[in-house]
Amino acid sequence: MNAIKLIFLLIISPLLLAGVGTWELQRATEGARVPDQAQAYVNVMKPVLKTWLEENPTVPITVGSDGLSPEQFLSRLARMEAELPTARHINRVLHALAAWVIGLGLLAALIGMAALAGTQWAGRRAQQSREQLLQVFSLGSRLLPYVLVSHVVAMAATVALALSYEGLALWHIGQLGKGEVKLMGWLGVIAAFCLYSIWLLLKQLRHMLVMFEPTPLEMFGRVVTAEQAPGLWRQVRKLADKLSALPPDHIVVSLALGFYVTSSPATVRPAETPLRGRTLHVPLLYLGLLSREEVDAVIGHELAHFVGEDTEYSLRFVPIYDGVSRSLETLEQTMMDSDLIQAWLMRPSFLFGVFFMQHFDHAVNRWSRERELLADAAGGCLAGNAAAASALLRISVLQTPVEDVLLAHCDTPVEGDVLNAALAALQGQELQAPDEALETHQPHPTDSHPSNGERLHALRVPWADAMHSATRAVDAQAASLQIDALFSAAHSLREQLSRDLFAEAAGEHTAQTHLLETLAASAQGEHALHEGGRRRAVLMAVLAVPFVLLGLAMMSEPWLAPERLKGTALSAVGAGAGIASIALIFLWLGIRRFKRAPQTALRLTPEHFVFANLAQPLPIEHIASVTLQFLQGIWVTIELTPEAPLPELRKTAFGVPGARVNRKKRQVLLQMAQLCIDNKKIEPYEGLMLMTDYVKASLARKILQNWQD
Repeated sequence: MNAIKLIFLLIISPLLLAGVGTWELQRATEGARVPDQAQAYVNVMKPVLKTWLEENPTVPITVGSDGLSPEQFLSRLARMEAELPTARHINRVLHALAAWVIGLGLLAALIGMAALAGTQWAGRRAQQSREQLLQVFSLGSRLLPYVLVSHVVAMAATVALALSYEGLALWHIGQLGKGEVKLMGWLGVIAAFCLYSIWLLLKQLRHMLVMFEPTPLEMFGRVVTAEQAPGLWRQVRKLADKLSALPPDHIVVSLALGFYVTSSPATVRPAETPLRGRTLHVPLLYLGLLSREEVDAVIGHELAHFVGEDTEYSLRFVPIYDGVSRSLETLEQTMMDSDLIQAWLMRPSFLFGVFFMQHFDHAVNRWSRERELLADAAGGCLAGNAAAASALLRISVLQTPVEDVLLAHCDTPVEGDVLNAALAALQGQELQAPDEALETHQPHPTDSHPSNGERLHALRVPWADAMHSATRAVDAQAASLQIDALFSAAHSLREQLSRDLFAEAAGEHTAQTHLLETLAASAQGEHALHEGGRRRAVLMAVLAVPFVLLGLAMMSEPWLAPERLKGTALSAVGAGAGIASIALIFLWLGIRRFKRAPQTALRLTPEHFVFANLAQPLPIEHIASVTLQFLQGIWVTIELTPEAPLPELRKTAFGVPGARVNRKKRQVLLQMAQLCIDNKKIEPYEGLMLMTDYVKASLARKILQNWQD
């Protein structure tokens, strides 16, 4: 679907504008003859009029519906002749504008065609090898932002020039009408708006130009040096030497999940430490939960990405590709935060960015799968295929329990070292493989991995053997000692990581609490919505009365004035009855609306939506969503949650506004002519926002209460 949209935006639309320019050029060419024809007319008429004036000075001359004296006619010809140079200048400007519209429209179409064709070509080249993927993606990431900006500028300029042409083309010889002047003004305003849009686009240029530039990867943890982690660095360098791989420039340890390497620029929070070069991320808990052989296999797998041909791919392509993905997310968020004009200008660039990435996804997944399997083989060569397969499944088996334990401790922080508490909690658990273990993909912030089943098959290790080793019980003391052996000051590092984790969790909790408190305070007290419109109701009823009387008079005419009757008595009675019936309906509607106008149709309270004809107030916690629809008035539609009981209806008096219950769709519906509060009409979206605020406020209070409990 994106391809169809892009073809329309990048190619068809500019070609249509170029077609408009061709039509305008044709009109300008035809218009060039008008001043010459007018000049010839003036040259012929001047001597004729002078002769006429000498012979018949008082005889008027008729021009169209106007009777003019010869002097007036000569004066009109003089004004026409004076305007001819202006007409020729304007025609030359129109001719130039039309030519520019054609040129810019064709240029925009050419740019769009080149961009789409280039992306298709690059996608095919990327399938041939990783070197080709690196070359064409790098080239595209540099060129395409400028191409897209050029296309949008050309399109906006084409529209502005086309509108300028149409506005200027309204000028003609003779006095311009008021309507023509107004239309020229409006077209000029729209053209200026298009030029203003180009200025806005140039303001947003930085967002588009950085769309294909790498953005730093955010990591959470602590950078450890060789002095702080001598055992870990010694182990990593030893594995790198065995593989003839480039060693990492930095090692980051954290309580997050996943071993991975990255050569992207990174920022390590909470210290906001910037890193450049090769970085190895190590989850501290897994250094103890895995055996030494399993740790060697996993780290060896990661270091294998910096061996041989994979090195250039990891160092050059992966950072660019990951950066583009993150930049697209940033651009999408910028579009959401921008106003309508800016978002409209940036949308083609975003759509093309998605289109560009989609044409490389298949090649990237293909080469990523290949390089991951080769890295598994490298890890198996270092520690044995059995250890590599066991590590692969053990990480999958431990992922959920480790997440649950860390989240539990974030909710109830412990004093000192969270690792000891986590290891103790894991020691008492019986580890089991999840049902989807073979389909599981290892967690990684950027790369995609083959499934565990594919990787086990490539390692040629039986599933049962690998799973038996992966589900062994956790020995908390042995795991703690294995971790401590890798660091010079393990206790202080563990406490620091624990404090960082709790501080991050506390910060997020504070931010969430503030947001919930803001939402909870957004809907206070009660609001009563009613229909209003008493004046209209009175007017409707008053206007209906004469027609009721007219109908009654027509019905009684056969008996009261038979001599004036035209047609049969039955037809007179029928016509009168019809008019009276329709008028009575409007009279009844007017009276009904007059009575409904001040009565509360929906009362909003902090915990309930109260309808006049529901047996019980509707708890807000039973409401899934609130929407408005416009069909013969305003329909308030309330979707109920699946577990909410259906409300019961009760009878109400005449003219009391009531809701309907759609039991099949689990909806409560209320129809109103308009929305009013305190006899003041409000816009429908204001009413919807008010109702939505009450729903959000109730949910926020419930969450805050649960946190307190």
